[in-house]
Amino acid sequence: MRNILSSVGAAALLLSAVNTYAADLPAGAKKVTMEEFKAFADGKHVKVEILDLEKPVTADLVWSWKGTITGKADVGGKMIDVKTKLTFRGDKACSNGKGEKPNCHFIYIDGDKFYEVRDDMKVHAISTVG
Repeated sequence: MRNILSSVGAAALLLSAVNTYAADLPAGAKKVTMEEFKAFADGKHVKVEILDLEKPVTADLVWSWKGTITGKADVGGKMIDVKTKLTFRGDKACSNGKGEKPNCHFIYIDGDKFYEVRDDMKVHAISTVG
């Protein structure tokens, strides 16, 4: 399978998005700076659900500001290892697998969850810290 998890994710499969699993950004979610995001998630385990792909994707990941997102993901019933590069572009967190173009999202936080949000304001992924 050529597709690699690469959302910040978080982690996203670079498949054609079909928006099969949709979720709204909660009204109370706050857009955060990357420094606020770092304080919230750096080095912590997160449970991720990616919503805008052709297959259901869930993952147990660790976001590290040393430059990686690592863990395991269930991609439509197949377990894969995740190790992607983590970078930042302005107000966005970005990830990409080797040889892939970065996939970047705004980050919103609400309670123990963070939301990766696309430029069109659709929720790409929901992650729960802890």
